[in-house]
Amino acid sequence: MLGHDLEGLTVLDAFGGSGLLALEAWSRGATVTTVDRHGGAVRTIRTNVEAMRADVRVVRADVLRWVSGSDERFDIVLVDPPYALDPSPIVATLAEVVGDRLLLESAAVRAEPEVPPGLAVLRHRCYGDTAVRLYRRETA
Repeated sequence: MLGHDLEGLTVLDAFGGSGLLALEAWSRGATVTTVDRHGGAVRTIRTNVEAMRADVRVVRADVLRWVSGSDERFDIVLVDPPYALDPSPIVATLAEVVGDRLLLESAAVRAEPEVPPGLAVLRHRCYGDTAVRLYRRETA
């Protein structure tokens, strides 16, 4: 959904997990930051980043608090939170740091997340029990 060439773009991988989304974005040319609050996940991400010899910034923090305390903006934000979480407040918070696009992966059985002001749904696909939504920053 994001395309193959991310050269020169900045990407935030929120809820980093294993770091695979971050590594995929990095392999396509992006400058990547991945954030996860769980120590085990951060260790896994760092192991995977080192194995790939990737230049990915890894941050151990609660991503919603981290972005609230930061003035950084990202061209693309990748969001794959635990399916048990309601994605609406997550998307609303992360929308503040999106320069262009936000990709959300969530449980397909959940209600459609609220679309924050300034973003519009560009694409929506379901794959089994997973829904993937691509939002784009609206231009004035």
